[in-house]
Amino acid sequence: MNELEQAYSNAKRQQRMSAKQTRRLKRMSRIENRKHTRQFWLRTTAWATSCCAVALIGSLSLQNTLNEFELFLTKIEPAEFNTEQYQSIETHNLVEGEYLTTIAQQKQLLDNSLEGAKATLTEIHQTYGKLIHSEDGAWFIADCQNATLIEVRKSVLDELNVPKMHDAQLEQGVLLALSRNNQGQLLKIAAPTEGNNLHACP
Repeated sequence: MNELEQAYSNAKRQQRMSAKQTRRLKRMSRIENRKHTRQFWLRTTAWATSCCAVALIGSLSLQNTLNEFELFLTKIEPAEFNTEQYQSIETHNLVEGEYLTTIAQQKQLLDNSLEGAKATLTEIHQTYGKLIHSEDGAWFIADCQNATLIEVRKSVLDELNVPKMHDAQLEQGVLLALSRNNQGQLLKIAAPTEGNNLHACP
């Protein structure tokens, strides 16, 4: 047993590091730790830089897209009231107590002339149309039976005691009944009965 303890003590003495070896081992350990720490911070910095770069590029790209979209929106013009789709425009007006009806042809048809349109106008006693636009001085009604835009001026609207233009029942697209005399002059403009507003031509 003594021999075993002695052998153990000898082996322990032989394996014990000197102070110089201990200092050297600690210095190497610190250098290695610093190396790992430096690599960690380099990787972290590189990752953070990459994220910032991606965010910056995304922000610039989004800003560019938004600028292009704003430019696109400025180029879009709001839908304007357009009379070119109608073959003729009737204008009804009162001038110094005299009822005037004029028909302006937008597109010439092969078999129709201005006189033919006037003759057709005088034959019709009851027609229907849709209120497509209203402004302070006139209503614009699209005739259901042909491609005619009927412009009714305020003087005629007042004479016919037509409801005020801001009346809720007379919204754009509502169907109106137009009664005429044998000269084609408007005698009455009536909206559909209450609760029965039609938006489709008969």
